[in-house]
Amino acid sequence: MNKIGCVLETMVGRLWFGEQQGGEVVQKEQLAELVKLGFDYYSNGKNKEAIDYFKQALKVCERADIYNYLGMVYIRSGDYAKAVNAYKKALDIDRSFIPAYYNLGITLYYGRNYEQAVKIFDDISRIEGLEPFLLANAHNDKGCALNRKGSVEAAEKSFEAALVLDDTFVRSYVNLGNLYCNKGKFDDAKVKYNKAIELDEKCAAAYNGLGVIAIEEGDLDKAGELFDKALAFDNRCQAAHINNELLKKRKEAREQIAKEDRQEQLKKEAQAKQDKTVKSDQAEKE
Repeated sequence: MNKIGCVLETMVGRLWFGEQQGGEVVQKEQLAELVKLGFDYYSNGKNKEAIDYFKQALKVCERADIYNYLGMVYIRSGDYAKAVNAYKKALDIDRSFIPAYYNLGITLYYGRNYEQAVKIFDDISRIEGLEPFLLANAHNDKGCALNRKGSVEAAEKSFEAALVLDDTFVRSYVNLGNLYCNKGKFDDAKVKYNKAIELDEKCAAAYNGLGVIAIEEGDLDKAGELFDKALAFDNRCQAAHINNELLKKRKEAREQIAKEDRQEQLKKEAQAKQDKTVKSDQAEKE
């Protein structure tokens, strides 16, 4: 599998926002404005400004949801240690605030602490009363963490559990496709990727997976088309970017080999022609 080192795009869950109204706050309008400004800057990718406004909001009122928002900005900034600290503070305020617990699991996953991430997602998957979609998220992300730590069979069961809860859950179809692709079960993988595309025609990770299979099957041109399609739908699909570069190098290497083969063939033909001429000249002299 992966003759030229192609990579698959794991589809782990998105961060949970969550909102609270608690706390006796005199400056309610000020608090609402600070949180709004934090969100505005977060939405526009201005992490430093978002952090500043969420911190100001926390000075007005320490609320679990505001610490949760702060943690989300830290994750986007790549500062997992500060994100973990923010989520733990949120949970110190309210142990039942599920978005912060879930996001803590996501942060631990990104930080490669897969064992703890599995525990958190497993805890959430057992909470009664959660909507099926949210439970499906928990099972899916548990599967992602299990797969990363090498528990492939358990991961497969988690992805399947997500689909039992929600048979339209695209991310689990893709992740099952990735799992089968890594096992070399390309037909099974294609079924999952195509189901994901049926549900979401712009699913970049599914097109990327099909591109990897195309390479394994020797169809480099088709693979290139699929990687390009993935990036056309989502230019943030890092796996497709990586695979496109690997494919480009593979094609260049193939063309170089073909060029060298042609040159070698021409040399042999020229040598054969020269040998024939020499023999003909010798025959004439005799």
